[in-house]
Amino acid sequence: SGGGNFSLVQHTRYACAIADKDSTIITGGGDTMKVVARYNLQGHVENLPEMTQGRMFHGCGSYHSGGTMVLVVAGGVDNDDNFLSSTEQLTMGGTAWTTAKSLPRTL
Repeated sequence: SGGGNFSLVQHTRYACAIADKDSTIITGGGDTMKVVARYNLQGHVENLPEMTQGRMFHGCGSYHSGGTMVLVVAGGVDNDDNFLSSTEQLTMGGTAWTTAKSLPRTL
């Protein structure tokens, strides 16, 4: 048996996905460079604060600090096709992404 489907709010490609309990957080992408959005099985749940640096083809993940989830994005390519070494993080519930230590080289 198959599952349901839904449409993304924005055209999304070259993005990165972070799994959360009952949802997935989509970061960046070719047409959504700074956008961070949460989806669940019913569709779009919410937009989170935009990233400081627009990026696509990037890495992403999360970790927990003191019981709070922290999102991380790193590397990728900007809108001018420049490779990035920058890293950002967002503590869930926060209002803005913060710059973290850069990668040792572009990725």
